[in-house]
Amino acid sequence: MMRSSRLTTKRCSSVLSFVLAATLLLATSACGLLGGDTDESSGPRPKVAATLMTILDSAPLRWAIDQGYFRAAGIEVTPVPAESGQAGIAKLQGGDADIAYAGDVAIISAVATGGLDLRVIAQAAMAGPETMWIMVRNDGSVPTVADLAGKRIAHNGVNGVSHMLTRAVMATHKVDDSTVQWTRANFPDIPGLLARKEIDAALLPEPYIMAANKQQLKPLIDPIKGGGFEQSIPTGSYVVTAAWAQQHPAEIAAFQRALRRAAAEVTSKPEIVQQLAVREMKVDAGDAQLMKLPIFPLKPSAVQLQRWADLMHSFGVIKQPVRMSDLVIAPPPDQ
Repeated sequence: MMRSSRLTTKRCSSVLSFVLAATLLLATSACGLLGGDTDESSGPRPKVAATLMTILDSAPLRWAIDQGYFRAAGIEVTPVPAESGQAGIAKLQGGDADIAYAGDVAIISAVATGGLDLRVIAQAAMAGPETMWIMVRNDGSVPTVADLAGKRIAHNGVNGVSHMLTRAVMATHKVDDSTVQWTRANFPDIPGLLARKEIDAALLPEPYIMAANKQQLKPLIDPIKGGGFEQSIPTGSYVVTAAWAQQHPAEIAAFQRALRRAAAEVTSKPEIVQQLAVREMKVDAGDAQLMKLPIFPLKPSAVQLQRWADLMHSFGVIKQPVRMSDLVIAPPPDQ
């Protein structure tokens, strides 16, 4: 009887050990399927500083930080504010950031004319129809695109996306942009400058279009359709230096994985972007629901980015052609 009891106890102990081992194995496998390997999720994570601007392009990055997706992927991302893409690239050069958000035009300019060795690791957003507008006052001062000639027009960075898109619209409509008095201004300040008649026109993305509408400003033309792009054009990407890319492939893969996860979520749930705009960009809640949102790509496309490089070359902004396929770091195959 005593022997039988000992055998039963031993058998139960073996079964319990098997169940615990199987449970641990399943939990580990599940973590791997969700993209959060146990090795990455435990212990200190590499710290990565990434710049961001107060525009809707940044929504997936903000969401990934909020939801802990970068931590789950194995890195700790710290946001670094930047007023423009050029400022973001400057922070990258100065060592204040490891990853920089910048307009695709600014990135190509930095490579082609600034001699910077950059790599694109993710696309932040693409502009579709009605996600940007060239805005003017509602006083008849600029009734048509032809009337942009000789006017004071603002952009948020020389040869940046807003500057180049405005030039593309004018070129499409055969308006001489050399007559324009160009000036640089930050997007949040532009509606006020227009309203006070300090400038005559400017391209604005969301979330600033709604604010402009409230200041007696009106849309003149959609730069996507009006610039001959029809459906969409890339607006911004995340870049690193080639040297940093060579030394930190694991961090880049983690960033790509987490950002892709966030981009998929904000695409399927636009209310996330609306809430972020209200909280981070001080957009009115009612206005946020009416905004036309950008497209958030799940991976970088050298083909799409090449459209900018070709346009810039045709405008003479860059002297030599740039092959974007040489600059893009594709995400791991499992993405």
